[in-house]
Amino acid sequence: MQRARRCIAALAVAAGLLLPHALVAQTTVALEVPTITPFPAAPQIVVRAVGFPAGSGPRSVRLRLSLTPNFGLIVFDSVIAGDLGVFRQRRLLPENSEIYAEATVLDAIGRVMLSSTQRAGRTGTRLELIGPSGKSGVTLNTRQPVFAWRSASVTAPPGPWVYELFITNVATQETRSRISILDTIYTYPDTLQANTSYRWRVVARLQNGSPADSAVASSLSSFVIAPSDAPLTTLLYQNFPNPFPAASSQTTCVWFDLERASIVRLQVLDLRGHLVRKLIPAVLTDDLPSGRYGRLIEGAAGGCDQRLAWDGTGDDGRVAAPGIYLLMLHADGRKFSRKIVFLGR
Repeated sequence: MQRARRCIAALAVAAGLLLPHALVAQTTVALEVPTITPFPAAPQIVVRAVGFPAGSGPRSVRLRLSLTPNFGLIVFDSVIAGDLGVFRQRRLLPENSEIYAEATVLDAIGRVMLSSTQRAGRTGTRLELIGPSGKSGVTLNTRQPVFAWRSASVTAPPGPWVYELFITNVATQETRSRISILDTIYTYPDTLQANTSYRWRVVARLQNGSPADSAVASSLSSFVIAPSDAPLTTLLYQNFPNPFPAASSQTTCVWFDLERASIVRLQVLDLRGHLVRKLIPAVLTDDLPSGRYGRLIEGAAGGCDQRLAWDGTGDDGRVAAPGIYLLMLHADGRKFSRKIVFLGR
């Protein structure tokens, strides 16, 4: 892992046995900590004991990390023999937390020197999704979307991160997965269904770490795969046949297009505005992705989907009186209407 470092000289403070004044002026305890933002979840920190004369060189160096400047909440405490300590955090530091560092050097005759306490940095979120994302959903024009996320910086060990991607069909709750992903940008290799809403999540695990340090991030909204011939506008077509029943059909077919994902209401009303038949929501949910609806086959140019056909009956199952009715579509923040002529049974 590449990262810049800063070296801060310690205050030469004797604890217990005081060092001679000349020696104090020559010796330092230096901390080298990562300077990247946010601060790594598993950083590498170097402690150097500099300027100790021969015979009094350090027996050990100690590093402590805390969530508070008074070191009341210790999250790391380790000792390494010698005058150079390279410390690697094997358990992840808490997310979104201030981290403070302090080093101690014990010399050959038992004298102790402390570094100055310093704010090392602030950790970030362990795992965050980048895209596809949007507060109210997003429409994609490819069936093999690119997924991107970011994760907290870690050393190896306990890193690197290994990721699992899960994609769930909102309507059916069927979930597809891909495991052992090593990068944070991934192009899904399989083809997703058009006119379908999906949600996704990523699980991140450390290859050489504790299961407790895994992280999960889930999308806050869905994304929709639109076909290449996705509608350019939201539109309600004239029902057909009209009038009906006709020799060709005992029902009248309803078509409409959605430019973007929308909450939809599709109803048949009488001329006084009273509800006769609710077509959506019914068999279809009222939360629909962009697409063409009412065709015999999803996305096709013709035919009739009987789920969106009206047979002249009301919600109570009774046959409506012959006459003129209104077909009303509420979608994409707009209203559309068409007149239906029902000849009766």
